[in-house]
Amino acid sequence: MDQEMNRLSLLSMQVEKESIATALQAKEIYNHLGEFLKDSIMLSSKKRTITIIGGGIIGLMAAYFLQKNGYGVTILERKSFGAAASGRNGGGVLALGRELREIPFARLAIEIWDALELDGIDTKFVRSGNVMVASNETEKQKLLAAHDLYQASGLTVKILSANEMKTIVPDIFPQINMGLLSETDAQSYPFTTIKSIISYLKENGVKVIDHCEVYEFKTNQQEIEYATTNKGNYQSDAYLFCAGPWTTELCNKLNEEIPVLPRRSQILVTEIMKKRKIHPFVAGNSIYLRQTHAGNILFGGGGPWETNGYDVSNTNFAIEFLTKRFIEIFPGYRNKQLIRAFAGTVELTRDHLPYFGKINSWDNAFISAGYNGHGYGMSTVMGKLMAKSLSSYFAGKVNPVETTILSNFSVARIGQKVGDQYV
Repeated sequence: MDQEMNRLSLLSMQVEKESIATALQAKEIYNHLGEFLKDSIMLSSKKRTITIIGGGIIGLMAAYFLQKNGYGVTILERKSFGAAASGRNGGGVLALGRELREIPFARLAIEIWDALELDGIDTKFVRSGNVMVASNETEKQKLLAAHDLYQASGLTVKILSANEMKTIVPDIFPQINMGLLSETDAQSYPFTTIKSIISYLKENGVKVIDHCEVYEFKTNQQEIEYATTNKGNYQSDAYLFCAGPWTTELCNKLNEEIPVLPRRSQILVTEIMKKRKIHPFVAGNSIYLRQTHAGNILFGGGGPWETNGYDVSNTNFAIEFLTKRFIEIFPGYRNKQLIRAFAGTVELTRDHLPYFGKINSWDNAFISAGYNGHGYGMSTVMGKLMAKSLSSYFAGKVNPVETTILSNFSVARIGQKVGDQYV
């Protein structure tokens, strides 16, 4: 293994550019946002209707919270629900690794995930913890710096000694003797969650329509009147775009330039091993991995080496690359069989932050997209926030956290496109 290469690909935070002051601000935002989410939602006397376009986990969670707050919800999906990255990911519900600006949202998201079972939604959610491992001195120094920043942000993290590493991840390569642990991070089962939440939505009156492609929008001045699809026209008071990697294509129908880059991400599955040999989510050496309750290990990853676009086939290069990284940190698993591989499409934004809030030129159009591979975990808090944001919109009031917190995720930050560049 290269000794000084940085392969902490799941450490989105650039520790050298962050400060303790920014981390303390993230802690304040967490407290403020948590209190805001506890407040009861403002409901108008008229029952409002919302059409959600996009049936991934972001759209489904938004539908869940909107329905719970009394809105009439229709959700349109061009193909099958959860068929893209939402149902094809590692199932991490994580805060460790995120940028400081995302930490308040990631922490609250985990807490909301914990409460979904109260509505009978089966997520297989478990607070397994999340360990990020260092393979060389460069990575150790990054994790030590990350430890201080995350602690200041309110995320409880712990530096693991060599002996603690052996206890928590017993088969890891002995020379990997340092890790950073977040005990509150969790994991869930994407396919189980998608299936369960769709059942819940149908039972509670949400119109859930698959294989429904939006062709165009009928507009009047600065509002959408209805969406035209292959299954007819859909009219509502507001429209929420949760199209993930297809965001740019969808927004172009309204002459809105909202850039999202689609990129493939691949996952490999081993044969069944001893159950719960690896309990936490693990990241490092350019991959992430988890062990299922049945005993299979799922490991995968992506990055600039992957193909941009919507191709979700598996490649020999990825199988060789990911397997090499896996065996480097778990050499004892070199003779285990690979039994399956699959791929999904992640959505990338230029600054690695999502788009959330109102779409620039349209008064009744909103967006929640561009989660850069973090959407599965973040979906709960962003769904709840969207329900609160739309209640403010329908009440004709300013969302009290719009300027102070949510403006960081506004599409207004994109700027204007001049040639091929945004300025």
